[in-house]
Amino acid sequence: MIQNTFQGKIIIFFLVTLLHASHTNALDFKAYGFIQPESSIYINGNGRHGQDNYNTSLFGKGTFISYLQNGDAKFTISTIGRFDQSDDQLRYLDFQKFKYEYYFDDVTLKVGNEIVFWGVNETFNIVDIINQSNLAENISGTKKLGQPMASISYSRDYGTFDIYLMPYFRERPFSGKEGRPRLLFEVDKNSITYESSAKKRKIDFALRYSTVIDDLDIGLSHFYGNNRTPVLSPNPLTLKFDSHYPVLSQTGIDIQATKGPWLYKLETVSAKEGSERHLGAAGGIEYTYYGIRNTQSDLGVIVEYAFDDRNDNPFNNEGIIGLRWSMNDVKSSSLLAGYLFDMRGNSNRFQTEFEQRITDDLKLFLDLSLNGSIDETDFTHQFKEDSQITIKIAKYF
Repeated sequence: MIQNTFQGKIIIFFLVTLLHASHTNALDFKAYGFIQPESSIYINGNGRHGQDNYNTSLFGKGTFISYLQNGDAKFTISTIGRFDQSDDQLRYLDFQKFKYEYYFDDVTLKVGNEIVFWGVNETFNIVDIINQSNLAENISGTKKLGQPMASISYSRDYGTFDIYLMPYFRERPFSGKEGRPRLLFEVDKNSITYESSAKKRKIDFALRYSTVIDDLDIGLSHFYGNNRTPVLSPNPLTLKFDSHYPVLSQTGIDIQATKGPWLYKLETVSAKEGSERHLGAAGGIEYTYYGIRNTQSDLGVIVEYAFDDRNDNPFNNEGIIGLRWSMNDVKSSSLLAGYLFDMRGNSNRFQTEFEQRITDDLKLFLDLSLNGSIDETDFTHQFKEDSQITIKIAKYF
């Protein structure tokens, strides 16, 4: 994931800049990170493609931040990496952030790899489009790759304008042959096509306006470039999926209203690929009970719904009911649980994430994913036998 020459040139440029700064001034920096061994057990036994029911993996993240030019500039490196026992697509190193920022009075300039998040929902973030999802890490698409870009941000009392130019495209990683969970067929990395003749070198463009008006957080965005989601087509000769990346033009709106313990959320998009235009909407409510039963614990209740007018979209009529519990203790204990279901009754699954500090520099994570009844016509049926329990222990430094 770091072999392409464009990113290599960026990295070399920034390292030369940093070395020059370190020779001319005392380097003001901070560095931190963690190493996290993980073990997963698949409750249903061996996978439908012959994968083992047990897997181990090692994940790590490191962050380096240096303030330059008397605090007017900042250099950031944030790197993640994983070595997986079974899946060769989960043996990688990715520079999520490798960027230089310079601050003027109302303007911030950024160059390099960056993670940009748009949206307000807990689960269905349909306006979030800048970064590529790493489906080898997580089939929900919440794990992202760093995106090379140049951006400018202009902030005033009436809001913030952001403009992004993205000169290099990152293809979506999928689980490999031995990965689990994985799609029905393996995705062929050697059979990838683009609508744009520039392919990976197409310059993608995005802009966003965000503001706060009383209790409302509002974002308006537009994106034009290679779609981050490829169209997958089974190839009868290779028995693998071929990938095609169309050009996408997408306009989105995200709004969150905060009314005391209530949060009201909405994301909508109007998107066009070729001659086809589709509409999507996702939103919901969240209510937080503070100090439940006269304790220091807080409990949030989350209800969200997603709609898409494309029948083949995996989230065209989905709902989720979730709970977020924070004990607010010295161990930072918390629990996030959700029941995700198809509104037509075709599928359902339960997911929960628990975390708690063991010591000041050790933290325990327990993840559980249980697949329920899933109709054969539903997109998630290919993951039906991949219910799992994962234990993670992070060592911070």
